Amino acid sequence: MKKKIGFIWNTAGSLIYSFFNAIVLMVCTRLNGTEIAGIFSICYATGCILNAIGDLGIRIFQVTDTKRKYRFEDYLYARGFAVIMMLLVALAFSIISGYTNEKFFICVILILIRVVDNFGETFQAEFQLNERLDIAGKALLYRNILEIISFAIIDIITCNIYISFIAMLVIGIIILIIYDIRLIKKQYKILGNLNLDKIKEILKECIPLGLSTLISMYVINAVKYAIDVFGDNTMQTYFNVLYMPTFVINLVSILIMKPLLKPFGEYWNNNDGKKLVKTIIKIILFLSGITVIIEILALTIGIPMLGWLYAMDLSNYRLELFLLILSGLFYASSTVIFYALGTIRKQKQTTVSYIICSVFAFIISNILVKNYGILGSTISSVLIMATLFIILLLFFIISYIGEKSEK
Repeated sequence: MKKKIGFIWNTAGSLIYSFFNAIVLMVCTRLNGTEIAGIFSICYATGCILNAIGDLGIRIFQVTDTKRKYRFEDYLYARGFAVIMMLLVALAFSIISGYTNEKFFICVILILIRVVDNFGETFQAEFQLNERLDIAGKALLYRNILEIISFAIIDIITCNIYISFIAMLVIGIIILIIYDIRLIKKQYKILGNLNLDKIKEILKECIPLGLSTLISMYVINAVKYAIDVFGDNTMQTYFNVLYMPTFVINLVSILIMKPLLKPFGEYWNNNDGKKLVKTIIKIILFLSGITVIIEILALTIGIPMLGWLYAMDLSNYRLELFLLILSGLFYASSTVIFYALGTIRKQKQTTVSYIICSVFAFIISNILVKNYGILGSTISSVLIMATLFIILLLFFIISYIGEKSEK
């Protein structure tokens, strides 16, 4: 019963988290126009990329640490070091990029919101490790839904996107303090003894995962940066709106994967590799079935619905929508393999995979967006995600066979 309740709360929290960008973009488009919405989209993408430094793959490592090699405090301190690095890189990136004051402000605020998310992830991982996925799900749900509501209300009242984002940040901090921190303090000292050796070990273990995530976020957003160079803010908005249905596939993969992080670790630690592989295959087949359903809905009611939600004419973009949903399947499947490689502690292989794909993404997205506009952006998105999935899958197969032969 506890697991069922945990799954329900995790589903609700992950649902809101996955649609965070879609909802905020919808509010921006309707209240602030496609120009501001385009700026938000590229700043949000930048925040996602730099967030990988603060995330560093620590949650995956923490939840699969079923033998409790490290303390919660060790993970929290490690997260603190990672977040500080993220902030320094974010400031440097924003200055070097020559962002306008408008872009710079939005980018910095969105990154600070990500800082709150990162600390929240550490608490949620500990709740999950202690068989309290329901608490982790509630924390995710409360923080994200209140952030979205605060942003929408303030933007409706003021039509000022800067004040609205500040309100979102303040709400996120408040929820982190009164919910996550309050509950975790019942079990641990938030700032226990500082064990630098343990923290260094965690960071050393997680840096390959973090680097992989960082590069993967560039891979995912390479098309948006190509649009930023060769297109304009309005094209950016159109691409992001058409990309929205793919979040359903990503959401399903998150809903499946988060509860399975601990079982993945248990399968591997208990030498039950076959069960791990069977579970991975089942997940990818399930995601494929979901994608077929979404494609059918997209080709029938998807365009009119998106057009109504975002107050935009999308009638000429059916092919682009179809292609982007297909790219979503490859991305979600890649995420499953990414978690699997993290579980069997093959972080370096994920890093190599993303490095190879990032070079391909940079080349193909710039060529296709420059020459074919928004259609080129959707074609490049499919090619990039398919390439990533194939490379990760090959590394997993090679690593799995190698590990099993050694055992």
